[in-house]
Amino acid sequence: MSVPLTIGRLIDFFSTPEAQIPFGLSLTSASVALVALFTLGALANAGRAVIMRLAGQRIIARLRTRTYSAALRQDVDHIERHEGDIVSRLAVDSSIVGDSVTQNLSDGLRSIVQAGVGLGAMFYISPTLTMLMLAVVPPVSLGAVFYGRYLKKLSHRTQEAIGDMTKTSSEALAALRTVQAYNAYPREEKRFNERVSRILALARQEAIASGIFFGSTGWSGNLTVLGLLGYGGTLVSAGTITVGDLTSLLLYTVYVGSGLQMLTTFFSSIMRGVGAAQRVFDLLERPPVIPPEVATLPAAATVRFEGVRFEYPARPGVDVLRNFDLEIKAGESVAIVGSSGGGKSSVHALLLRFFDPVEGRVMYGDVDVRRLPVSAWRSRIGVVPQDPVLFTGTVAENVAFGWEDAPREAIEAAARAANCEFVWGMPQGFDTPISRLSLSGGQRQRLAIARALLRRPAILALDEATSSLDAGSEERVNDAIDRVLRDRQTTCLIVAHRLSTIARAERIVVLEGGRITESGTYRELARNPDSRFRALMAAQLDAADGGRSRSVDEPAQAVEDGEEATEVREGEVLEEAKVDERRR
Repeated sequence: MSVPLTIGRLIDFFSTPEAQIPFGLSLTSASVALVALFTLGALANAGRAVIMRLAGQRIIARLRTRTYSAALRQDVDHIERHEGDIVSRLAVDSSIVGDSVTQNLSDGLRSIVQAGVGLGAMFYISPTLTMLMLAVVPPVSLGAVFYGRYLKKLSHRTQEAIGDMTKTSSEALAALRTVQAYNAYPREEKRFNERVSRILALARQEAIASGIFFGSTGWSGNLTVLGLLGYGGTLVSAGTITVGDLTSLLLYTVYVGSGLQMLTTFFSSIMRGVGAAQRVFDLLERPPVIPPEVATLPAAATVRFEGVRFEYPARPGVDVLRNFDLEIKAGESVAIVGSSGGGKSSVHALLLRFFDPVEGRVMYGDVDVRRLPVSAWRSRIGVVPQDPVLFTGTVAENVAFGWEDAPREAIEAAARAANCEFVWGMPQGFDTPISRLSLSGGQRQRLAIARALLRRPAILALDEATSSLDAGSEERVNDAIDRVLRDRQTTCLIVAHRLSTIARAERIVVLEGGRITESGTYRELARNPDSRFRALMAAQLDAADGGRSRSVDEPAQAVEDGEEATEVREGEVLEEAKVDERRR
């Protein structure tokens, strides 16, 4: 800020014989002092840029870490409905916030000092000319306030639009095989282009607003300089001020104008940061639907669904379960059967506390699961979904998912129990890298069973574990399930359509219209001619046989055949166990 005053004094020094350099310095010493001062200023400016840049990156990293951690702990429904928006907050909003509170804040403080010191120097040189310059400041400041508020709203809408675009692209790319198989390129391109066009429209609004604002401020600044030159020239002619003073005044005017312009940019950037921060902190401060952990986890106990009514938050008013009552004793295996959309998978979702019932409760022993520690409760449950998810990494890392320090011996034992013999034939065994879709359906299912068994769960939840497998893969998966059921130390809740899986359960419950309509053993329900289970299996067999008309007795016979086959397999396994015992 000493540059304009120095230039003015130098002009007076060279244009006036009697002029003296301040502080009695010679021309050489004054030049050396100025060079040293400018060098110090350059070093300080470089240090400011480095420090603020590093601070901004640290803030961004911390925001992203905390936001991702908060997202992982939110309820499933919220994340699934706002997946793209969450990704946008992680990638874009956190970056805007970090820049706003570091680099932009630093520039703003610098502009405040620049404008304040410049105004002080101008008042020192000529209060009259300074008051003339200040006439333009209030309108510019008022315009900056309205521009900043408008930009804040526009920034919030823009980030939401970016979130929609991210969600659309993520959905299409994740299902690329389906898009290509159905030649749905035009549809997905149209959807994506609509999102991009919305972002472009918002950017156009911001561009027009910024153009009008900065154009008007530049115009008013130029008029101010012309006014200062005109009126300042008359003061120089009258001998009120010197040419050097007028030069310093004009330079300070440029400094103050630049500072005010930086202030308006700073204000608009801060407003943009506020809009982005609101989205980030909305997620950070959003309490999960699942309430706090307030009770200790009991030992293995009975699982009971008592008077449960449930509806998905995204579909309010549509009951999926109504007056649902089910008791599963410790170590018992229960299969839930019913038509598609009847609420079978919702039972698993309630058990895992992805959602909580609207009415009723889920009990574990004598404790409502809503009072149990969520992480500890879920660690007691092994899950085998219909379409298991594998993550990029090694086979061992996928089996040990959620247990980073799992010993290799335990991983191999779980894989062996799940019939994952194919792993030993891979190039690097358990250290073989795999990705989401690098294995067949049956191999993914068996790895999912191994993942579930690794923790030695008290409850095993199987959701259509064999519905999309071929006969060979189904047999291997069912063999792995048999081993778990024979152990009788794990409570099993099975959702299935296939007879080969259903027949393995000790008890079968039929779920229709959100209620249990009948319950019994496989033999009881299969041999009852009026059984709803028998009717469901008949419909399934008709569909599997291409709609061929069947007699009422055919499904029952097929069920009995499946039962006999199961009994034969159990007898063979029992004989093998006796032989192993004699060998030992």
